[in-house]
Amino acid sequence: MSLADYIAAVKTTLEGLGFLVEMSISAKGLSGFEHRFDLAARKGSRVVYLSVKPANPMSLLAEVVKGFDVKEEIIIAAMGEPPPRAVEISKEGRVKIVPFKSAEELVEKLKQILA
Repeated sequence: MSLADYIAAVKTTLEGLGFLVEMSISAKGLSGFEHRFDLAARKGSRVVYLSVKPANPMSLLAEVVKGFDVKEEIIIAAMGEPPPRAVEISKEGRVKIVPFKSAEELVEKLKQILA
């Protein structure tokens, strides 16, 4: 599957959970910088930004850094195996790293986090 296929699966899942979903979104950070995300999901007052990225250190770091500037929740869907400690640390924060190896696994994890 391509990244676009995973993003489409995530969009469908979020809509099924009652979120209003926008694709390829820019969010203005507290600094005034614009940050790009694959999706923005809104449900009531809750806003979650989500990006699907390969689980390499530079991609993950670039996404995590956005969390310092954007006040809403951020989910980084990491395709592959990110460092286990990074995933563990992110479970308690506003920026979550969600590792996955298949669309089915990603969808189930997102349902657990967002339902």
